[in-house]
Amino acid sequence: MLVIEYDVKTDGLIDIVALINVIDEDGTDPTGESWLQWRRDHEDDGLGCAPVPPEILAKMEATEDPDELWAIVESVILEDRRTKEEVPA
Repeated sequence: MLVIEYDVKTDGLIDIVALINVIDEDGTDPTGESWLQWRRDHEDDGLGCAPVPPEILAKMEATEDPDELWAIVESVILEDRRTKEEVPA
């Protein structure tokens, strides 16, 4: 699983920190859940970490257009923020 790690600045701008393959090398955590749990233990509770769904990763890997790749990454981050910032009804 690929995860996009990012920071949101006070002015709302988003900085991409890293693209991380979170699957354990020895195969004990094929979904990357252990890494995601570890990341949730940070001071931001994992807010700056967006897992990339497999179908979106396939689109990222298929494109050679940097603008299209950026648009895909941006959409993953914005959807992640929207989901995490939703106020329960």
